[in-house]
Amino acid sequence: MTLEATAAERTSPGVRPTWAVAGSLAVLALMAVVYQRTAFALWHAWRGDDNYSHGPLVPLVSAAFVWRSRERLAAVPAGGDARGLALIALGCAMQIVGVRADVLALQCYSALAMLFGLSLTFLGLAKTRVLAFPLAYLAFMMIFPPFVVLNLSYALKEFTVTVATRVAELCGVILQRSGMTLYLAGGPIRIENPCSGLRSLVALLATGAVFAYLQPGGWPRRLTLLLAAVPLAMAGNALRITLVLLVGHYAGVPQATGAFHDQSGYVVYAMALLGLIALRRALTPRAALPAAPGSPAIPMESHG
Repeated sequence: MTLEATAAERTSPGVRPTWAVAGSLAVLALMAVVYQRTAFALWHAWRGDDNYSHGPLVPLVSAAFVWRSRERLAAVPAGGDARGLALIALGCAMQIVGVRADVLALQCYSALAMLFGLSLTFLGLAKTRVLAFPLAYLAFMMIFPPFVVLNLSYALKEFTVTVATRVAELCGVILQRSGMTLYLAGGPIRIENPCSGLRSLVALLATGAVFAYLQPGGWPRRLTLLLAAVPLAMAGNALRITLVLLVGHYAGVPQATGAFHDQSGYVVYAMALLGLIALRRALTPRAALPAAPGSPAIPMESHG
């Protein structure tokens, strides 16, 4: 092997220099040190708060999309972009403020800014565009600031209780409302924060984001599919509370707030998910749908 061939091999796109591997490992080790405390706190939030119980699945989905895009990543050229240093600096500042103020949400989104900054700095704009969705999808594993959770939970509860009480009254349920407490003949039912529907809303939005990313037919269809997750989740939770009131009226409050209350959440979420799947199929262009067995193939026009 000649010296010229060896130099050409080292500079060829298919061979990754040793310094690049060492640099990547050093960056990962540094991030592990900087975000160790944040990672432990986030793990405890996933385990202790039902609103974030889907968190451990998000990195797996993101990694699957990175693997799915591996051929596109290999096809685009790599090149550092100094503009990523601004995002790295922003991530560092957010982490410092988040740790000193003990605000976990700020620390979480600091990691997201840091990942985008590192990708842009070391991989360049072209590869970062390919990685944009997998990186942005990690936002679904982060937690919300406390004031956002409180305000959003209250707004969702207000909508849910208003709709559920009106529908239940139309179905013959006799009740009185005082704030978030509903008084039936068999006793009161208190609508707490876990019943706000925030958990199902975030989970359905995360699912809708995946569907939208995979949806053929352009951005209007994708945006419609993503935004549809919001009314589907809200309607599903209102249906759940309505069913709880119906069971409480006709079968008794203990029966409504027991196993039925716990299991109905999964059933209603499954119904909302089926609605999202049906909408995705309706938005999919006919040419992208799988052909039914025995049906003639639809010829595609050639524009070449």
